[in-house]
Amino acid sequence: MSRTSNAVEDRLAVGTSEISIGHRVARNVLLGSSDAAMLCLAVTIAFALWAASIRRQPAEPYLALAPLIVIFLAGYASAGLYPSQGLGPVQTLRRLSYVTTVGFLTVAAFSFVLKLPHVYSRATFLIAWGLSLALVPLGRFAVFSVAQRWPWWTEPVVVIGTGRLAVRAIGGIKKARYLGYRPVAVIQSDARHESCDSLDGVAVVGGLDQIPAISASGVHVAFVEMESLQSPTVLDRLQQCFRHVIVVNETHDLPVEGLQVRNLGGAIGIEYTNNLLRPVNQAGKRLLDLVLGITAFVLFVPVIAVAALLVLLIDGGPLFFHQSRIGFAGRRISVPKIRTMLRNADNQLEGHFHANPALRDEWQTRFKLSEDPRLIPIVGRFFRRFSIDELPQLWAVIKGDMSLVGPRPFPDYHLEQFAPRFSELRQSVRPGITGWWQVAVRSDGGISEQEAFDTYYIRNWSVWFDLYVLARTIMAVVSGRGAY
Repeated sequence: MSRTSNAVEDRLAVGTSEISIGHRVARNVLLGSSDAAMLCLAVTIAFALWAASIRRQPAEPYLALAPLIVIFLAGYASAGLYPSQGLGPVQTLRRLSYVTTVGFLTVAAFSFVLKLPHVYSRATFLIAWGLSLALVPLGRFAVFSVAQRWPWWTEPVVVIGTGRLAVRAIGGIKKARYLGYRPVAVIQSDARHESCDSLDGVAVVGGLDQIPAISASGVHVAFVEMESLQSPTVLDRLQQCFRHVIVVNETHDLPVEGLQVRNLGGAIGIEYTNNLLRPVNQAGKRLLDLVLGITAFVLFVPVIAVAALLVLLIDGGPLFFHQSRIGFAGRRISVPKIRTMLRNADNQLEGHFHANPALRDEWQTRFKLSEDPRLIPIVGRFFRRFSIDELPQLWAVIKGDMSLVGPRPFPDYHLEQFAPRFSELRQSVRPGITGWWQVAVRSDGGISEQEAFDTYYIRNWSVWFDLYVLARTIMAVVSGRGAY
C-alpha cells in the first residue's frame, strides 16, 4: 500500500478542511443562542402564567434583569457545554441542570438579597426555573438534531491503532453522533500489525510519522488504543501535537458513567461506583417514582378509563389483563395492562404458527409479532403503538412493585432465554414501565440487545439517566417507532 498516495491525502484534506476556527465559533454561538432563547422563553411563559395574570405586574422590572442571562451562559461555558464535544446526553443534562439551578439562585440573590427596588414574584422565578430545566435541554436537542447533518458541526478526530479496540472506537464514534466527533484518519502504531488501507471505512494514512501532518491539517483530538501507549514515542508525539487525547480501553461491563480518576502516586486509579446499591440513591429513585408516578397517574386516569371502555364495547370483558412477573429480589408481582388481545388469544398462538411458520421464527427471536393476528380489532394495535396499554402500570409504580425506568418485566418463557448472570442482575432493581433498551431500539432488538442495554442501564444508573430515558420515552411514544 502507498501510504503517501494522493488519494489518501485528498481524503484527509476533505475531512478536515471543512472545520475552521470560524466554524468552531459558530458552533458555540448557535448553542449559546439556543440556550439564551430557551431561558427567555421559560421566563416569558412564567411571567404570563403568574406575574402578569395573578400578580398583575408589569413586564418592565423583569426586562431589567435580562442582562443577567450572561450569568447562565458563563456557567454553561465553564461547565464545558460550549461546544460540548464528547459529552453524552446524561452528562449534558446533569451539567445543564446544575448550572441552571445555580444561575437562578444567583439571579434571586441579586433581586432579593440585594433588595432591588422592584418586588419580584418568587413564584414566577420558581416556575421559570422549572421550565428552564426542561426547555434548555429540549432546545439543545433540537439544535443537535439538525446540526449533526452538517459536516462542519462535528470535530474531526484521528484514531491511533488498528487493533480491535480501534475498530470499536470508530464504530462507537459513528454510532454516538451526539458526541460530536467524526473519525477522518487512522494511524498504525505498531509495525507488527498487518497493514490495511482502511479501518471500518476510515483511511489508514500511515505510521506514527504522520502525526505532525495530521495535527497540522486541523485535527486536535486523538483516540488512542491503550496498547499503543506502551511506547514512550507515542506519548511524546501525542502530547506535542494534540490538545485532547482520549485513551480507549475495555471496561468489561464495569460502569462508565461518573468515573473518578485517582492519582495513586504516579499510578492511575479508576474508581467505579455501583450507584443503585447506595441507599441514598435508592431513596432518590423511589422519590422520583412517587412524584412523577402519582402526577402521571392523575393525568392519565381519563385516558385509561376511555381505553377500557373501548375494549368493553369492541370485545367485552375483562378490561384489564394482569400478568405475573418476577420483580425486585425475585419476588412475584402483578403487572396490569389494558387488554389488547382477543379473549383466549394465547390458546390460538400455536394455530397461527402452524398456518404461518414465519411467525414462529419471529416469535422465537423477539417474543413479539409485528403483525399479531390476536390483537383486538381497531384499538389493539393503536394502544400498543402508543403504549396506552401500559398506563395502568403507573399504579404498580405507586405501590412500589415497579419503577418508572428499569428492565421490563418479561414473562418466564422470555427470561429463560437470558444468561443466569444477567437474570440475577435484573433482579437487583425494580422492573420498569420503560427502559433504556425500549427507547434505544424499541421492539427491533433481540435477546443480545436486551441484555446489553439493560446491563448498561443497571450498572450506570443515575437520576439524570432516568430523566433522560423518560424524555426519550415520550419522544418514542409520540413517534410510535418500533412499537407493536
